[in-house]
Amino acid sequence: MVIIGVPVLLGLVFVWQLASNLLHTEIAVRSAVAISRVSLESDPLGTRVDLVLVDRVGQETTFDGGMTIKLREPDGTVWQTTRSVTATDFVPLPSGGLLAGRAGYSVIIPTTDWMRAPRRGGAATISVDVMPTDGTAFSTVAEERFP
Repeated sequence: MVIIGVPVLLGLVFVWQLASNLLHTEIAVRSAVAISRVSLESDPLGTRVDLVLVDRVGQETTFDGGMTIKLREPDGTVWQTTRSVTATDFVPLPSGGLLAGRAGYSVIIPTTDWMRAPRRGGAATISVDVMPTDGTAFSTVAEERFP
């Protein structure tokens, strides 16, 4: 009995390991949980802030909700905007930038919004707060250089 039972049990365990992989279902939750990268890029209309959001497995994703973007120069000059964002606002980012081709969100800061033009190559601190309608809020702070 033992001589037949042990190989049969091992065979069943082997079959279960193969079958469980076939039966395994994965729910792909694509909720944004972090900001992958933020960059400052040159734009004919001013300065462009590009950002890419990712889900729990690091894949690019979108979200619906609110977003606050704040750009601060070392001298204390601040530019800030708060916007409502939908998934359709995320598009492949323009070529020529660090994040070119990735699905992301862009905001253009017109040169007219600055009392004086930002110093080319000067440091800037970018703060981004994301408030999804169906998830937990998250944020990031990045140090970038003006293009």
